[in-house]
Amino acid sequence: MGLHAPMSLFAFDRLRLLFRLRTRRSHLGSPESLLLAVIIAAALVVTTTPPEASAASGPVSTTAQSGSQRSAPTNWVTPVPAMETIEAFDPPDKPWLKGHRGIDVLALEGEPLRAPTGGTVRFAGPVAGVATVSILTESDHVLTFQPAATSLKKGESFTAGEQIGTVGSGGHCQRSCLHVGAWPAASDRRYVDPGKFFGQEQSALLPLSRKPAKEPKGGGDSTTSGAGAWGGHSNGRIPASAMCQLNTAPGQMLRCDAQAAFDRLSTAFEARFGAPISVTDAYRDYATQVILKRRKGRMAATPGTSNHGWALAVDLGSGINSFGTAQHQWMRANAPKFGWIHPGWARQTGSLPEPWHWEFYGHE
Repeated sequence: MGLHAPMSLFAFDRLRLLFRLRTRRSHLGSPESLLLAVIIAAALVVTTTPPEASAASGPVSTTAQSGSQRSAPTNWVTPVPAMETIEAFDPPDKPWLKGHRGIDVLALEGEPLRAPTGGTVRFAGPVAGVATVSILTESDHVLTFQPAATSLKKGESFTAGEQIGTVGSGGHCQRSCLHVGAWPAASDRRYVDPGKFFGQEQSALLPLSRKPAKEPKGGGDSTTSGAGAWGGHSNGRIPASAMCQLNTAPGQMLRCDAQAAFDRLSTAFEARFGAPISVTDAYRDYATQVILKRRKGRMAATPGTSNHGWALAVDLGSGINSFGTAQHQWMRANAPKFGWIHPGWARQTGSLPEPWHWEFYGHE
């Protein structure tokens, strides 16, 4: 009976039940009744599919496909901190044509390569002469990083935010960069935009003339910084035991009260926009601050002075990272209810406009 076997068995079960009912009621004796039963059975064979069969076989409906796309992750850890896209995703119209099948992000040789999410190593080695690391994520996406190297072996697992390798040298960029490619494992290398996994589809690089010599100090209201020293810790040297991981952005760490408040804020954001807030950066330890200073020069804070070094600041994607969007406006209106502020210096008219930068002030 081939592909129609489940339908046929289902239909004849219905027919058998029909015969039993009609026999009990003593109405099956006439030829007309028997003919009617056969006609009903034939219709069931052709048109009826049991629930189990429809769920297990056949193409996925358009509704199901769109639901799957809506649930695609948008809150992964960026492979390098303070990720800046210098060349965007630009796939070709046809698979055999030239195009940019991923994104290039600014990175220097030797920088740690972070796991965007949990998964396993799929491949590590040279591809066309370029050192390559490929991973399979828990969401069944394949991600490739070039140039990059790892000491992990094929099949080894890792968690979100864990260092899985280092950025290598070479590659196709004129500037030092890391190329990131992505596709669903079930597809025939149908590339997708990796930036969307990080809630970051664009980047903004401010002119050096607008970068103040020193970052604004904390002052206690929404026109200044909400970040500052606490617990006797030094900037960028806070032990992991004094912080908590964000539930809505695994791999990112904050002081525990800030983490709890942010997770509540992110849940409210998800109720409004359909996905939790993407956190591109939260706590930055001292070593990461040193890396960013090397990479970005005057555009980065002096190591040991970054607002992120207090575990009370976040950089966000999800549309919040652009002034004037519905997401950014929602945050301006609602984040203070959860103890999070957009400091005045980071606002559009501030001394260092950064729509993506938000800080915990603690007044819920």
